[in-house]
Amino acid sequence: MSGQFELGEKHLECIKKTQNLILEIEETSIKEGKNTKEKIKQYLPEFDELHCDYLGMAVSLEEIAKQDSLTAYVLTDQAVFRELMDAYGQKKADQVLEKGETIGLLCLEPGFSGIQDIQAKALKTQNGWQLSGTKFIGNEQLYSDKYLVFARDEKGKIRLFTVSEEKIKVNEISKTISNSKIILNQAKISTELNEECCVGLVNDNFERALTVARTLVAAVAAGIAQSALLAGIKTAKETKNLRGESLSASQSLQFTLADMFSEIEAARMLIYYSADSIDKNMPNIKTASMAKVKASEAAAASTAETLHILGNIGFVSNTDLTLVQRAAHSRIKGGTNRLQKAQIYRYMLAKK
Repeated sequence: MSGQFELGEKHLECIKKTQNLILEIEETSIKEGKNTKEKIKQYLPEFDELHCDYLGMAVSLEEIAKQDSLTAYVLTDQAVFRELMDAYGQKKADQVLEKGETIGLLCLEPGFSGIQDIQAKALKTQNGWQLSGTKFIGNEQLYSDKYLVFARDEKGKIRLFTVSEEKIKVNEISKTISNSKIILNQAKISTELNEECCVGLVNDNFERALTVARTLVAAVAAGIAQSALLAGIKTAKETKNLRGESLSASQSLQFTLADMFSEIEAARMLIYYSADSIDKNMPNIKTASMAKVKASEAAAASTAETLHILGNIGFVSNTDLTLVQRAAHSRIKGGTNRLQKAQIYRYMLAKK
């Protein structure tokens, strides 16, 4: 790996182990006919064994995202959940989740620009809590067994609640933008919970948790971008024009692929630097935000360009369109890129 940040032997070995695990799980899933949720759960007992730090986790998630971005996003939520429990939990993560369970993080809301804007309410009752509110829910979170819901109590404090899958009602919201129909998932929450379901209280500025979340989301986005780039290169090399020349001989296409590669490499260096900073107990939300913006924008641009290359020769498929959808989702997950840029700007002013 060329660039300003060189991976050490430990993390290169982490990449190799992850690649072997992906092959093993893919083969098992095909052979045994496992569905998506069963396939995701195969990663759970192995994922923590692949790495011993956040840089290792980032490179593992990038490798998984190249093959299966949905699973990578689910694993990201599991990692961030453990970070939240370590920082704010009244229980350990393993006390909240049964063995083999997955959890989805429900923080984002309509009109959300930061954790301070959470409107979901948690009212104390005689037997526990009454929870109510609306949350955005990503496609990967539909595979969750439980949800971690962020809600504000009567004193204005942000509390964390675990809610079982059956208590979350998911609605599809249809919107038309420029004559295109967009489907969004919203989780409607209105339920009574016992005291045990309140598993944490946010008691600081939340920056470390956001730094971890954005770094890992960026790693997944980098994997999506790399997958698109490789598909573009493969197609350009294998497809010939009417004169019998590979599309890769076109300087225009070479420039497009070179731009994609440059943006992905730049994003990757920021991701590695941010993850390494967390490992050194010097988390930097500015770097994490830059990594998340750079990686998700690279993923969106790379998938769009690759779709043009594939579409130009008639190879557009549902898989290709799903990749574009996942890339677009990376611009929102962990906080929209506009929110990231606003935070980066504030750090710019502070350091000018």
